[in-house]
Amino acid sequence: MKKVIFFFLLLSVTYIYAVEILPNMNYSYKIQMAADLHNHGFLDKSLELYIEIFDYPKTPDELKAEALYMMGQISFEKNDFKTAIDDWTLLYNKYPEHKRTDEILKRLDKIRATKTKKEAAKLSAIEIANDFYRHNFTDIAKEKFLDIYHDPNSSDKEKAQALYLVGQITFEEGNYTVALDDWEILISKFPDSKETKEISQRISQLQEIISQSTEGTFSNAIAMSYLNNGDFWSNAERKFLIDSSWMPNLEIAIEWYDRILKEFPKTTAAEIAYQRKLFALFGWEEPGIDGRSFGLKADFNKYMPQILETFSQYEKDFPKSSFLQGFRYQIAQAYWINEDWAKTRKWLRKVIDAGKGEKTFYTETARARLKKIEY
Repeated sequence: MKKVIFFFLLLSVTYIYAVEILPNMNYSYKIQMAADLHNHGFLDKSLELYIEIFDYPKTPDELKAEALYMMGQISFEKNDFKTAIDDWTLLYNKYPEHKRTDEILKRLDKIRATKTKKEAAKLSAIEIANDFYRHNFTDIAKEKFLDIYHDPNSSDKEKAQALYLVGQITFEEGNYTVALDDWEILISKFPDSKETKEISQRISQLQEIISQSTEGTFSNAIAMSYLNNGDFWSNAERKFLIDSSWMPNLEIAIEWYDRILKEFPKTTAAEIAYQRKLFALFGWEEPGIDGRSFGLKADFNKYMPQILETFSQYEKDFPKSSFLQGFRYQIAQAYWINEDWAKTRKWLRKVIDAGKGEKTFYTETARARLKKIEY
């Protein structure tokens, strides 16, 4: 009987040791292991261990609190500020007596401030890439936009913006197929973004441009050799030709320029659209006896008011544009050709005044013309 009782007691002690004591010792060991992993930069493995410790129901509160604190710390180091705030807020509410609680109260304010700074820094990364783009350092701009897109800490908004602009640069470089691929990824991955809403309306137009401008890329060398063989025997031009006879060329051109001004106001594209629209309004003449005239060269009274209105808006939207002086002189010259001496003088003085005392090509040309206007 005594042997049976002893055996039963031994079994009970073994059970208690295995179920209650051993796991605690095991998780104390795991706390140290997680700390070592964290100290050596293995953040994901360390976080995984801390989560396991925190979720185990028999882990003592002291160890749970320590694990929860470190979960927040690692999330903070990974720039996952929302999760860090959630973890530390839970620690403060669930374990108010823990030694880390006072520290948490101080850090919660700091982490919120850091979150704001990090977001501001990310925005400035977009702005820096945009500056490279605007100044025509397109290779650097593409690299920076791609860095933002592939950065796991970038928000969906930032990734969508970066991917859109990478496609924009690639498109401007004439690599239409890659640009279209970028934008289709944008539509697929970020369907609710502002950039997706903008580009999805233009995909069909872009595909049309691609069909006019490129034959695509062939990865099959044999197929490419067959095409080259066919091209050897064919003398046909491989591009679409449009006969624009009897069409309102100028009006159609202006319609497209106005579309840019409406859909992309105050952008680089808009600045170029103003310039192209003004050049078109100043007009041109077709060669030959039957050649037609367009714009100002065809009808001064009809198109000069449009030129003045367009220039006024251009000057307002892009007051520092280097093309403004040239257009001011063109307007003065147009009045001079039509023998309106008063308005010729008025616009020549505008050219000189805009020079702000500096001697430039246009200011000196305007001064020379002022000396001899009437003829």
